[in-house]
Amino acid sequence: MGIVGLAVATALSNAGFEYTTVDLVEDSTTDVVGNATEQQVLREAGITDAGTVVLALPDDTATIFATFAVRELNPQIEIIARANERESVSKLYRAGADYVLSLAAVSGRMLASIVLDEEILSPGTQLKLVRTTAPGAVGKSLGEADIRNRTGCTVIAAERNDTVVTNPGASFVIEHDDELVVAGTDENISQFQAAFV
Repeated sequence: MGIVGLAVATALSNAGFEYTTVDLVEDSTTDVVGNATEQQVLREAGITDAGTVVLALPDDTATIFATFAVRELNPQIEIIARANERESVSKLYRAGADYVLSLAAVSGRMLASIVLDEEILSPGTQLKLVRTTAPGAVGKSLGEADIRNRTGCTVIAAERNDTVVTNPGASFVIEHDDELVVAGTDENISQFQAAFV
């Protein structure tokens, strides 16, 4: 299993969650040996009954194919996908992923937060991602809504008419039916909901 997959498995194990791992290489951390883009392998891993899947493949093309395969087998599952290349983020959303984390974007934000002395992304901070509307911010740009300073949350994506905008800038204006993907601590998310939902 790769470094990212192992980190996810370790975090889930430490939190007391049951999970099944799939990898091409058989070792002590692998539950199902096979290609995660193949439906038979996914079925063997129990994907049809799973509530969430984390796709941490090292190749973005394979992750896109795996996303399609997972979504076809389980339309209701929550898909969290890793993207190695920034250009792959929108493709993964189009393939059916619910949340896509670009390694470059996440690590870049973590480094910037250290330089800016912000603590939301400091090591050890427990972040969560939430997909939500923001009726209290409709008609305002992200800069005008000042979400980051008011709540501590970061808007990492916005979905509008089945189109996903990743890393929307300060000039992005929130519309009525937009769904935002917001990252923050439990406290930050509560502040966001109180202010905008």
